[in-house]
Amino acid sequence: MSSNLQPGWAVPKSDDFDLRDFALGVLGVAKENLARDGELVPIAFVITGDQIQSYSITFKDHDQKTAAYRDLVLAAQEAGGLALVTCNDAYHSKKSGPGELESYYPGKLAAEGAPECIMLTVSGPAMQVWCVEVPYERKSDGIEFGSESESVGDEVGFLEGWAPAKPRIQ
Repeated sequence: MSSNLQPGWAVPKSDDFDLRDFALGVLGVAKENLARDGELVPIAFVITGDQIQSYSITFKDHDQKTAAYRDLVLAAQEAGGLALVTCNDAYHSKKSGPGELESYYPGKLAAEGAPECIMLTVSGPAMQVWCVEVPYERKSDGIEFGSESESVGDEVGFLEGWAPAKPRIQ
């Protein structure tokens, strides 16, 4: 495991655990932290049959980000993860589709002046990727959040090798 990915805590998963509720709770805390601190620290959670495991993710450039998320996918696979919840800041694009993916390169959205967003992903080996993006703007009096947008089934490039192209569960 690289120094860009550090295990945090692990707790037993309750019998009434709801993945969507958990993920939306993570998003709520991320919004609070961003509004209070002006920055967002990337975090991930591996959900297994009986545990929730947290991981801290740090990176300074695209290569470190790639290594950290590659290690996260490996950790999730080794733990027998059923789901992976990631939350980090990103740049928001309203454009989508195959052409957009083909022309993408690291740093493209920032170079184009795309708005910042909180990006929450929920994925797993047997499910479609669910993504929630919350655009935000930095104002003189704090952070102003835009409307959430959700997508299902989109490819998440930084989680390569984790979620299948054709999930077993819809």
